[in-house]
Amino acid sequence: MFPSTIAKPALQLGARTFTFITQKVGTLIQQLAAGITAISISFACIVAMGVVFPSGAAAAAARSRLAVVPDLAVDYRALAQQRPWTCAEQNVIDLPSSGWAGGVAECAWQDRLRMRRWSGSAVVGSGACVSSQAKWWAWARSVGSAAAPAAWRSTWAAQSIIDEREPEKRIVILRYLLNGEWSVTEWRWKPSTRAATRHWQEGRWKLLAGRAAQLRAPVEAPQGPLETRMLRSVLEANLGDRVGEIGNQTLQWQAGGLCLSVDALGVEPQIMQLPYAVDDSRLEQRAAMQLQLARRYPKATWLTGFSLIPAPRHARGGAKFYAVWIEHAILKGQVWIPTKGNGPLVRLRITTALPTAAAGQPDSQSAARAAQVMQRELTGLASRWALEHE
Repeated sequence: MFPSTIAKPALQLGARTFTFITQKVGTLIQQLAAGITAISISFACIVAMGVVFPSGAAAAAARSRLAVVPDLAVDYRALAQQRPWTCAEQNVIDLPSSGWAGGVAECAWQDRLRMRRWSGSAVVGSGACVSSQAKWWAWARSVGSAAAPAAWRSTWAAQSIIDEREPEKRIVILRYLLNGEWSVTEWRWKPSTRAATRHWQEGRWKLLAGRAAQLRAPVEAPQGPLETRMLRSVLEANLGDRVGEIGNQTLQWQAGGLCLSVDALGVEPQIMQLPYAVDDSRLEQRAAMQLQLARRYPKATWLTGFSLIPAPRHARGGAKFYAVWIEHAILKGQVWIPTKGNGPLVRLRITTALPTAAAGQPDSQSAARAAQVMQRELTGLASRWALEHE
């Protein structure tokens, strides 16, 4: 009896204990499941945040990496992959009279890579015919770079020349800087005689050429009628290596100590039928045309009346006419070009201001010299038109 009496309460106690333990285990499992869910949710949030924020951080890191990429047009050491030194031989060259500083040649690659840099103000001085950058552009073109545009465009913020025709390669970059100055940089490279070294140098040079091409501004196509576009091409071709600049409305260039400006160009109807053939030109026609010009400009002083432009015997093309006069201390010269088949009359007028004496009238000797320069320019333009378009 005793053992059985004791066993029953023990069994009841064991059952309650087992139930209690089972409940606790169940509660613990529920808490653990909730914790796992919370951890999963938290992890999902972290992942989601990682998708959003690291992308911004990655972009910032990418920008940071791009920011430290050297500009080979500026960083000579990065281009050469070595510390440059001042060249032992400093070549003497003719430079524009612009007052820009710099020009000390630096060398690398056993003196096979040379770099020179100049910088100066972008402000055009009072009375200046063209800007300093236009002068530097003419200098950059002067060494066998006829393929580049002849005249500087005032709208350009950068321009470059890549000339690889000669054994010594050459790159010139003009660019406007953030500090308000302009910079001109010239590189010259003589390829190494060793094949492996030359191949490596060529790779670095191509990087520089690619950067120079990025800084090359496009040249706007001339607008207007066909004859007007033809005149613009003649003007640039006639400019040659001289300094010239094309602005929003005009072209200015320096010739014979004068600052010449295009005052008008284009086509006009024939007031009087001017012959295309030189043999058909008559003195009475030119006299009648001069009379009409005198009526149009009653205050003009005529230095050269309406005349046939002299041309070499058997020269190509038709007749061309010109006149030179002074009006209000402004020297003016104009060329008239008849076209075939009774077409429109092409005209081009050039002007320049003359120095005046105390009485406010142009100095006679200065006016005579300026008239000779004007005649040469008009004759050159007429010849260029015949060469390119007739």
